[in-house]
Amino acid sequence: MATKTFFFDFYACETQTSLANALPLDTTGAFRQLFDLFQQGRENTVKTVKNQLVELRDIRETDYGYRGVIGRHRKNNLPHAAIAGGEERELPLEENENLLEKTHFVYYQDYSLLIIQRNRLCVNWQTLGAYLSPANYTTVLNPIIEPANLAWLADGHVQVKSAKITIARPRNPELLRDIEHDFNNSIIAALNGTRSASMNLVFRGDARSDDPVERYLDSSFKRALRELQETLEVKKLDLVTEHEQTGIEHPIDLVTDRLMHYDSVDMNARYPNGFDMWDKLEEARHAKEPELISFFGELNDRLA
Repeated sequence: MATKTFFFDFYACETQTSLANALPLDTTGAFRQLFDLFQQGRENTVKTVKNQLVELRDIRETDYGYRGVIGRHRKNNLPHAAIAGGEERELPLEENENLLEKTHFVYYQDYSLLIIQRNRLCVNWQTLGAYLSPANYTTVLNPIIEPANLAWLADGHVQVKSAKITIARPRNPELLRDIEHDFNNSIIAALNGTRSASMNLVFRGDARSDDPVERYLDSSFKRALRELQETLEVKKLDLVTEHEQTGIEHPIDLVTDRLMHYDSVDMNARYPNGFDMWDKLEEARHAKEPELISFFGELNDRLA
């Protein structure tokens, strides 16, 4: 049987609300709501997110959580059919039909961990987070960063020399009222005050100076970065770091240096076998268990 290599991405999920009297709801509860809606009819899961039509094509309850298929409908800029070097033609569709892009996923309730088949023509992680957000709640998908880079950045002797950041304006400012760091509060104020869709920021210390106070960005900047990623839609976060004792310089991309896995999946003609895709997504969890423990901590410690 023919196979094809697919990539899988890992996300830590968090569901929250700004309403003081709202009922407690975590991401597992958000998936449970979608599962219940799906049982009543697939059409009940259709949502418009960022002008995109998204739905659950399948969802199944498992002993670890849920597994399923997300679908996004394509209405415009549709591809043509063609023979190489020959003529091309439009794909015939009925008036109410669209092209459907799909991506498989598995969700583990122990870590609130979502592992997704990478399909850039389907949904990105920001859109999927919005889709998983029930009314009055917001679900955030935080990309899991390679533990080695996190450990380097957490070293007290590692300083940030420069940072390039691109941030989108928050969709739900109500959730951002309890931001701790002044750095992030000032970004939110600037985005909201100017009604900008996004903001590009560049920060640099004085690389010619031997004085650490001038050479590096303030140490509080590192502490603000995690909150920045957890609360805002960060599209770019490139750091140049340096160990102040050894002088070793290390660039870190906190957006693209993410935990990922790849595997070969059986193909049914032009399409991946759904059950084999789910199996490979589950195997990705086991393959990356050491990294996940480094990121989340031991389950026994989290439950204690």
